[in-house]
Amino acid sequence: FILDMIRFLLRRNSFISVHTIRQLHTKVDEWAIEKIRNFGIVAHVDHGKSTLADRLLEITGVVPASPSNQQLLDQLPVERERGITVKAQTATMFYNKIGTDKQTHMLNLIDTPGHVDFSHEVSRSLAACDGVVLLVDAHQGVQAQTVANFLLSFESGLSIIPVINKIDLPKANISETVQQMKSAFGYEEDEILKISAKYGTGVQDLLESIIVRIPHPTGNPKKPLRMLLFDSWYNQYRGVICLIAVVDGSVKRGDVVRSSHTGRKYEVMELGLLQPNQVPLDSLSTGQVGYLVTGMRSSSEAHIGDTLHHNDVIVQSLAAFRPAKPMVFAGIYPMDQ
Repeated sequence: FILDMIRFLLRRNSFISVHTIRQLHTKVDEWAIEKIRNFGIVAHVDHGKSTLADRLLEITGVVPASPSNQQLLDQLPVERERGITVKAQTATMFYNKIGTDKQTHMLNLIDTPGHVDFSHEVSRSLAACDGVVLLVDAHQGVQAQTVANFLLSFESGLSIIPVINKIDLPKANISETVQQMKSAFGYEEDEILKISAKYGTGVQDLLESIIVRIPHPTGNPKKPLRMLLFDSWYNQYRGVICLIAVVDGSVKRGDVVRSSHTGRKYEVMELGLLQPNQVPLDSLSTGQVGYLVTGMRSSSEAHIGDTLHHNDVIVQSLAAFRPAKPMVFAGIYPMDQ
């Protein structure tokens, strides 16, 4: 713990204050795509994904450090009650990379559910990512949803950073977990990071690895606008709020956009970043992830996987998601022992 505190004090110039973040918002439309990283955290349920997200938000200065910071990205009552993530959520962070240049990077965290019942939500979130953090509990080891999320990320062509969490637990079996990850996924031990999301141990090294090991988005700022709509929710006062990833071009408030799926057109009334609360901006550009308010009055208008583009421009639609498959889970148990 003392060593971690020393490292924190030595590296505190890598953190960005809340005041500086407000200044960065005014220049967000000028952000170079090479300084953007879009990533998610995938894990089996209860492996510490939400806790890691909380520490990342604290370390990057999005929220002040506080013991009350728990499940900051879990907004639904059922998520906080059960301690599981159900709905995808995003959060934008700004971080100064350690080194001679100390360049500021924009890190867009796209949160994903961990429970097997919400695997379709995971696939939707990964469509907006260029890489993922594969989180494994040091005590429980590799489990079913760990393998499923790895395969889903691998099939999507994403860069994967393997991480062992909860190394602070008395029952943590780090060496066994390393062997499981080597056997199941083919990683070498020096590729696997070891952290404690609860205490922040190793989390800054993870931030550095995200910048180095996850590629920047590959969109073209000079091409016509294409936005991927990967999630949405309904607000009774503002209508449908869409989560979007700007793949090509840029969009600003007042633009008229059209849905490739329905052909309907909408005026952009508001857009911005999530930190994790909504931060309105004048525009969003290539590689950035945020929210969009267009006056949609029904959630049925926001088709997940839809491509939004400028009204007067014809573009090729982005790849759609796999359709969701309704499932019923049942357990069968013998009457006699």
